[in-house]
Amino acid sequence: MKGLMIIGLLIGLTACDIYYYEPVYDQRDRIVGRYDIEEYSETYNDLTWYTVWIERSNRSSEAIWIDNFYGVNIRVFATVSFDKIAIPRQTVNGYEVEGVGTIYGSRINFNYRVKDLYNYSQPDFLDATARKEY
Repeated sequence: MKGLMIIGLLIGLTACDIYYYEPVYDQRDRIVGRYDIEEYSETYNDLTWYTVWIERSNRSSEAIWIDNFYGVNIRVFATVSFDKIAIPRQTVNGYEVEGVGTIYGSRINFNYRVKDLYNYSQPDFLDATARKEY
């Protein structure tokens, strides 16, 4: 009798389908949005405020775009890996840029270099704090 019960139980368990869904998490979701920037130029000893927008890029699962970078309406490509943002060296609309960022909750601290190729000026070294607008 016990044998029949065990066989019946095994048949019943093998007929059940168990589905496991792993949630899809995009690490860029936590930083996508609008940010108010407070930017300090170490080169010119100048403080500036402006707004940027961060959005996902289709290039890869780590890629993002930063719009209105440096407050001059340029779109800069960057990548996100855990709490770090890397802005590879690139030339966009006459500006050569490169830098890094660190994510702290709803704030991002950036450190980068911008060179205006139109005016042949010296490189501008900057520190900026981005605060997310909700």
